[in-house]
Amino acid sequence: MANAPEGIVLGRHRDLQGRKHQVWVRRGILAVIGIVPLLGLFNFFGQRPTDTQAAGQAATLSLSAPQRARGGLLYQAHFTIEAHRDLENAALILHPDWLQGMTLNTLEPSPTEETSENGAVRLEFGPIASGNRFDVFLQYQVNPTAVGSRKQWVELVDGQTRVASIQRGLFLFP
Repeated sequence: MANAPEGIVLGRHRDLQGRKHQVWVRRGILAVIGIVPLLGLFNFFGQRPTDTQAAGQAATLSLSAPQRARGGLLYQAHFTIEAHRDLENAALILHPDWLQGMTLNTLEPSPTEETSENGAVRLEFGPIASGNRFDVFLQYQVNPTAVGSRKQWVELVDGQTRVASIQRGLFLFP
């Protein structure tokens, strides 16, 4: 057998004499690193949508969107309006936390009018006949620097009359 290179002590470097606990430290660090993807697999960091619904006499408003997300995540918020009576000028009012720390990539279908109302975004879609369903899709990306909780509040209005509203939380991981 060849001699060990200069500076190598076989008992210490190969056989780990006096350093056996260090193997377990390395294994522990690798286990902690492996826990992060495992938590993501079980939806700890969000991205799976949850459904929320609010019913009024004139219409029902439903929302399907994640309540936890992480920086850089692309996700969709899906609003469904089911009219129980004719809505003359249906509009969604998205309060400021819907855009705080987020990038709104696209909005489909495009509203007939988009305005600001006391810091909130008002998206007007026009009339919706009784018994009809109207879907609105917003695609977002979470800004990587956005961290913490937000209150997302959306109102369905007919002109100036409030029909239904949903308030829910969103938590953003780094």
